[in-house]
Amino acid sequence: MSELILLLRADADIQTAFERYEKWQEGRGVVFLRHLDAAFELLRAHPEIAPVFNHGHRRLLVAGFPFGIFYSVEGNRIVVAGVSDLRQDPDAILRRLGLD
Repeated sequence: MSELILLLRADADIQTAFERYEKWQEGRGVVFLRHLDAAFELLRAHPEIAPVFNHGHRRLLVAGFPFGIFYSVEGNRIVVAGVSDLRQDPDAILRRLGLD
């Protein structure tokens, strides 16, 4: 299994999404984290499962939520650059993640 590394930006994205979902409906943030954990486990087992999105970075969708995990595969490491809400301009996502 590959090692999963979250950049600080990705960790902040996850915290922000969790807080937003909890504010909207108590317990929904926990459900989001469970789906995110399932996606991370899938990535660890199959790092190249998601299609290439931009310049070698891949995007894996989070089941049940409008979020994508943006990551790159570097040897046996998966480096997560961000976890973004996909209901925004794709160019804005790329700029925010520094992938443009």
